[in-house]
Amino acid sequence: MDGQTTVVKIDGRLEVEGLPELVVACGDPASAPILDLAGVRQADAAAVELLRRLAAAGARLAGCPPYLALRLGVPAAPDGHDA
Repeated sequence: MDGQTTVVKIDGRLEVEGLPELVVACGDPASAPILDLAGVRQADAAAVELLRRLAAAGARLAGCPPYLALRLGVPAAPDGHDA
């Protein structure tokens, strides 16, 4: 790759119906895309599981709201803008 990082900004509700689109937008999780989760207001169980799998494969989670950080088992950002 040319050294550029993919940043995927997610806003609103993250639900099972939109997950295939998220997978495509992320590309290869091993290339460490950044998932900007600051705008996520709701995430269903399937979305939480996908985020866990993407993070385990190398994607970086940023801006994780406290409620979502708790569900993912990751530290919440002190200001809610980094995880």
